Amino acid sequence: MSAYPVIRSANWLIGPETAPEAPRMVFEMECMRCDEASQASEEFEDVRDWAFRHVGRNPSHTGFREIIHRFWRARLLS
Repeated sequence: MSAYPVIRSANWLIGPETAPEAPRMVFEMECMRCDEASQASEEFEDVRDWAFRHVGRNPSHTGFREIIHRFWRARLLS
């Protein structure tokens, strides 16, 4: 068993990335019945429209999982 010394304790804060160059959130939608999925998009309306088209072609596929990729940043509090 290895021991790792603690040099000092620190307080961290984590939250959504707010830098101007940060990537935007990315959305996806996945059918819970057949596991087909939309393409990833920065526009929620694109994945919502995919879900409407999918349920229109497959009326018994009414459950969907929303997948969101949101970028976060941790920073050390002084």
